[in-house]
Amino acid sequence: MRRRTENVGLSVQSVRLEGGDVTKAFMHDAGEYTRGTIGSAELLSRTCRRYGLE
Repeated sequence: MRRRTENVGLSVQSVRLEGGDVTKAFMHDAGEYTRGTIGSAELLSRTCRRYGLE
């Protein structure tokens, strides 16, 4: 869980350094990911669906 939390934090920092921001919906999904409720493939799938990247 610690590694997942660190990875999400680094991802959010990267987005913000590039001038972007993350949505509440993404943070909700990221919370599920860090708790182990969903895996990385599901997190990626949800994110792609949300932004029409499928």
